[in-house]
Amino acid sequence: MAIRARDEFDDIPDDELEETLFERLEGLTEMVPPCLRRTVTNGASWSVWGVKNLWYVTRQAVWIAATTSLIMFMPYIIEKERSDLEKTQVGASFCASLPILQVAQQRQMLLGPTAAVQAAKPHQ
Repeated sequence: MAIRARDEFDDIPDDELEETLFERLEGLTEMVPPCLRRTVTNGASWSVWGVKNLWYVTRQAVWIAATTSLIMFMPYIIEKERSDLEKTQVGASFCASLPILQVAQQRQMLLGPTAAVQAAKPHQ
């Protein structure tokens, strides 16, 4: 049996040893089998990859939905506001001077064919 030389660590009591967190974790890796370490590492890597890709896809989907809805609905909202503003500014005198057919055509362009039919009917 060979006799080992004494290390300087053998002279220091265990409670006085200063280990960093990294050194402690590195020491723990010696206790865990390599197969289990690979499995945990692969699982963590796949989880990080999945979360990153989910974040990317979600971000893209929200951007597409927001811009599409803005492009689709903004012209209608602006025209509706303009029409409402015009109605409030001019009032009933403007509608009385226009023929009913012209009012119906304006409403049809803005709100569709059913609105034009309703505008042509006399108010009761």
